[in-house]
Amino acid sequence: MRNFCRITEKTLKDLESISGKEALLTSDKDLEGYSRDETPGIYGKPEAVLRPSSPGEISELVRLALDRNFPVTPRGGGTSLSGGPVPLFGGVVLSFERMRSIEDIDTENRMALLQPGVVNGILQTEAEKLGLFYPVNPASMDSCTMGGNVAQATGGANTVRYGTTRNYLTGLEAVSGSGNLWSCGGKVLKNSTDQALLQLACGSEGTLSIFTRFTFRLLNRSPFTTWIIAPFSNILDIPGAASRIIRQGLNPTMVELMDDLTLKCCSEHTGIPRRFPGMHQLLVRFDSDDGDRLEELSFTAGEVCAESGAADVFAADTKARQQQIWKIRSSIHEALGERAGSICEEDVVVPRAGVGKMIKKAYETADKYSMPAAVFGHLGDGNLHINLTGKDNSDPGKTEKAREEIFSAAIKLGGKISGEHGIGITKKKAFQRYADKGYIELLRGVKKVFDPENILNPGKLCP
Repeated sequence: MRNFCRITEKTLKDLESISGKEALLTSDKDLEGYSRDETPGIYGKPEAVLRPSSPGEISELVRLALDRNFPVTPRGGGTSLSGGPVPLFGGVVLSFERMRSIEDIDTENRMALLQPGVVNGILQTEAEKLGLFYPVNPASMDSCTMGGNVAQATGGANTVRYGTTRNYLTGLEAVSGSGNLWSCGGKVLKNSTDQALLQLACGSEGTLSIFTRFTFRLLNRSPFTTWIIAPFSNILDIPGAASRIIRQGLNPTMVELMDDLTLKCCSEHTGIPRRFPGMHQLLVRFDSDDGDRLEELSFTAGEVCAESGAADVFAADTKARQQQIWKIRSSIHEALGERAGSICEEDVVVPRAGVGKMIKKAYETADKYSMPAAVFGHLGDGNLHINLTGKDNSDPGKTEKAREEIFSAAIKLGGKISGEHGIGITKKKAFQRYADKGYIELLRGVKKVFDPENILNPGKLCP
């Protein structure tokens, strides 16, 4: 790893000259807010925070970093769960707080042109005003930024039907680690010209380039939506029910699992009472342009749930009830941290047929190490979130052993160690252990091309 220089007073003055005095933060109080993301136990304090307002300013910052030998760590909303935006070597955190403009929503082409600091939920709201729909909906959509979403190739609850960020990113502008501005893609649906670098940058976790502008594809919004909620006493009955719903071609928008501990914590956190205490829950959402078809889908899904062991099935077909359900679902991370003392949250992904085995292994591992597990996630795409909890647990060695067993189980089932949170800091060692060695070597080569001096988010992914 490269030895970086400290930020000097001269460098601070030069940073100020790039973006203005009000855009530079240096006080300990200000810097603390940029020293962590949502990952428990991860901390790294920057020496300064710069909040540029244009691609030109970002290019100047990178060139200054090269000249003065300090690292630059891009940061969106700080909602990530792998330590991605946490600066490991001091230097400058680049925050996109002054680059939050939706420059255009093109209704004719159904495209949005925007800056990286735009919050996901704001894009969704503005698109909806024009009858359009951006479907990638992470639980943190009210605070996570589109720049962070691209850096992580974010998924979310709608992935089973609509896909991830990769499926909607059609254009990109960015600054490389050499300070050069580059771009690819645009308002096009088909692209055999420069698509390769577009997809390479998406999911690169801020290690290859700093994003400055995006083009996203939008959809027409389906006018009818309903949610099916089914409580189960045996959580291992839920994956089978979910699989049957998907195999029957019902095309659900969401197929979500929330276990008993997760639901209990969310209920306590939000104040919303549980209808079925002590039960695990399957949540299925359907969208349709045809109200009659929606009723048919809901009825069939309800029958599948009942036949699979659900204690009951009920539908939420009003907007108020649906908003309440999403409030519960989106509160999980905060609720588990507050009520259960979440120590770490892993998001392994396995083939859908292996979800039941992965859930079983998660609980066995949690019992083995006396760390209660809260399990939830996206059954439609095999992405499970396994939270190890325990307010009084202070043994990091035990936590690491449990994480290793969870990762190993996912790999044995044909899965991967992350489905959507990325590698960042927390999974770097596991990534180097489980990822293909040839792949890692190629990734190192790609890093050298984009960022030859390793100043962009150093210490993340692979060295």
